[in-house]
Amino acid sequence: MSQSAELIAFLRGLRAVREYTPEPVPDGAVSDMLEVGRWSGSASNKQPAELVVVRDAATKQKLAESGVRPAARAALAFVIVTPGDPTAREREAFDDGRLVERLLLAAKAHELGANVGSLKGDGPAVIKQWLGIPPDRRVWSVVTVGHTDEAARRARAPGSASGRKSLDQFAHWDRYPS
Repeated sequence: MSQSAELIAFLRGLRAVREYTPEPVPDGAVSDMLEVGRWSGSASNKQPAELVVVRDAATKQKLAESGVRPAARAALAFVIVTPGDPTAREREAFDDGRLVERLLLAAKAHELGANVGSLKGDGPAVIKQWLGIPPDRRVWSVVTVGHTDEAARRARAPGSASGRKSLDQFAHWDRYPS
């Protein structure tokens, strides 16, 4: 298999993992994920994002109670913090998404499972206070990471959206169909 084919298979193989074993993630893997995240692109290369790396069980439980349920069983969670500039909301959301995808791929490169979740309701305010994040910052996305609990994944019923739409339903050439 060519290097391109291997990379495409790697990218296509990324899956959301919400079931984790209690095994910790090695520090070297965490460092690699942080480096990949640090090198993630951002609008105008402003690099506005920061991460809070959460390993503490009580804090992971608080993340779960605030809308990111897989955090409770994950080995760690990355809480993404952006400046919270109301004039740059879309740009911050775009940069947040780019960073999330890079963290997910870096976890996969270490054969770890990962998932993105969002804080719900008053979750952002609760988590900002819990972690000591200034109230003007934006906190919404959380990436959970851990060793995949394969038995739990196999036991879970497949979701209704487990397939993919066909390429002709997804991509349109030269113009949108009428």
